[in-house]
Amino acid sequence: MSWSLHHVNLPASDVRAMAAFYSKVFGMQEKTFPFVEDGRGAMQTGNDFVALFEDTNQRQIHICKPTPSLPWDNDLRLHPVINGHIAIEVDDIDGVMRRLAEMGMPYNDAGTWAFKGYRQVYCYDPSMNVVEINQKHP
Repeated sequence: MSWSLHHVNLPASDVRAMAAFYSKVFGMQEKTFPFVEDGRGAMQTGNDFVALFEDTNQRQIHICKPTPSLPWDNDLRLHPVINGHIAIEVDDIDGVMRRLAEMGMPYNDAGTWAFKGYRQVYCYDPSMNVVEINQKHP
C-alpha cells in the first residue's frame, strides 16, 4: 500500500487571522475549499470557517474553526477539527478499514463527506489524535 501526506488541519478561533499569518509570513496563497455539494448543507463553507493553502505538490494546510455541533450535524462519531488532525492519502482505504477492525480500533467511514473527490475515514491513533484517511474517489 502506498501513502502520502494529504493535509494537516489546524483549529483556529479566528480563521481570518490565521490565514493572514500564513499568507504574510510564508507567502502562501489561499485557495477555494472544494466542499462536497450533496445537499446536506451542515458544513459551513464561509471564509470565517475554513481556509485552504496548497503547495505545488498538492499537500495542504486546512485552517478550520471548530463548531460544537459539527459531528452531530454530519453523523460523525468524532470531531475532526476540534483539536486538528493529520490526513494521510492511501490507495486502498478498504484495506485500511480492515486493518483498523482487526486491531479493534474504532473508525468512522464518512464516505465522500466533505472534500470533493475523496472518500474519507476518521479514526484516533493510540494517543487519541484524530487521523483522517483519504482515497481519491471519482
